[in-house]
Amino acid sequence: MREEVVSLKLSVVVPAYNEGRYLHSFLTSANRQTYRGWYEVIVVDNGSTDSTAEVARRYGARVVSCPRKGVVYARDAGLTAAQGDIIAQADADSVLPPDWLERIAGHFASHPEDAGLTGGVRYLDDPLWHRPLAGAARFANHAFYQLRAKPLFALAGNFAFRREALLRAGSYNFDLPFCGDEQDLLDRLSKQGHVSYDPELVMDSSSRRFKGRFFQSVLVDNLYKTVLTLALYKVFGVMPQGERRDVREEPRKRPSMAIALTLAVFLVFMGVALYGYFVPTASLFGKVYAQEKTSEKVVALTFDDGPNEPYTSQVLDILDQYGMKATFFVVGKNAEYYPDTARRIVKEGHVLGNHAWDHKGISLLLNPRYKELSKAQKSLEVLTGALPNLYRPPFGQKTPWQLMEVKREQMVAVAWSVSANDPKQQRPQVIASRIVSKVKPGAIILLHDGGDTHHGVDRSNTVAALPIIIEQLSAQGYTFVTVPQLLRIAPYLRYNEGTADVGTAHPDIQPH
Repeated sequence: MREEVVSLKLSVVVPAYNEGRYLHSFLTSANRQTYRGWYEVIVVDNGSTDSTAEVARRYGARVVSCPRKGVVYARDAGLTAAQGDIIAQADADSVLPPDWLERIAGHFASHPEDAGLTGGVRYLDDPLWHRPLAGAARFANHAFYQLRAKPLFALAGNFAFRREALLRAGSYNFDLPFCGDEQDLLDRLSKQGHVSYDPELVMDSSSRRFKGRFFQSVLVDNLYKTVLTLALYKVFGVMPQGERRDVREEPRKRPSMAIALTLAVFLVFMGVALYGYFVPTASLFGKVYAQEKTSEKVVALTFDDGPNEPYTSQVLDILDQYGMKATFFVVGKNAEYYPDTARRIVKEGHVLGNHAWDHKGISLLLNPRYKELSKAQKSLEVLTGALPNLYRPPFGQKTPWQLMEVKREQMVAVAWSVSANDPKQQRPQVIASRIVSKVKPGAIILLHDGGDTHHGVDRSNTVAALPIIIEQLSAQGYTFVTVPQLLRIAPYLRYNEGTADVGTAHPDIQPH
């Protein structure tokens, strides 16, 4: 099989228009591929006026000129010049993993019946609003592939196919020069052979196309350019500009307007539902507090996913050193694993919040009987004597039935307004800088002393960043309070002083 893999010739085709600043990283990654067979990199200069061609030649890529603007025209020019058996499409602002070509070649060598292969993209530093959309897209594509054995959609920048299969399918479609071409390509290649989806075939890519472009990206790029264009083209046989496609097969029967309207309503509904589910601050399914409107310089420190030793105790030691209180959203399973730490949180006057029983994420979407909250509630009350009033959904993901359970338990759902994404454990200075630069009066700050239900997860950089955050915000005049103090609510629904050894409870606790 190894000989069959390296015998395949691969051509990487990269459309480029004024991409000189990004090509350095891409071509460096292309030159570091572990694939030992023959491959070439073709950069198609689509009328650039910068150093695109010069940079491409400097890194040993073939440069093909395509003055006619349009990504489909550029890819077609690359296809014409390509010498490989397999054509692998990529974007100029991406960075390929070292085994990208090896994985593609291995797949086609072991799946001779396949016409194509697509993977995913991990966007670097993408804006917060885009992350749930990207996560939903990955989940939808994976689920659809598991159910139907074909991808729901393909990403043009991470798509490989057999050259002969595309030629049999009629090559690229010039009716779609600027948008929707990857879906059209997926559809036509599927008729030539199986198209596979590999969730592990992932490359890094720039998020420049999203930054500062929320409405442009969601409404124009996604809804109009892709959804509307393809709906009109595939279903009705016309382009938005009124052009008719060149139909080689028998014309399809056009569906009624009711079907088109139903599709549009469904897409809008799904978009709204995904927003409510994935965006932590969204109150679509029920009230969620992410900050407090105030001109007073007060902020609330919160810690998620603990207890997790030794890091939770280190955080508590630092808070004690500075004489301040915080709010800990603990996972039920973790509290049972570290009961003394859970008791210490309450004993030392911090607030204990509920972060579900075992920190399940997207699986909750398919679980209408949400009992994670009440299970954790019972456990935390037995362990500490305190029945939390605050609940934070794992990952900030919410379902209607989840928030119905919060309401049934008479609890308050809490998200956050400031985060440094510290589970990635960047340098302490980076974590602190990201927090301090975003804080405004009334902010709820998210940090992590644990990691899901894994014990001993390294949170040393978060611990090291904590004194920096406290000192820099204190120097700016900020005071640290607990979330209940910030929102002016009780920290606990019930406090049974004799149930557990909780010592001196928070002064805001009102025993029933």
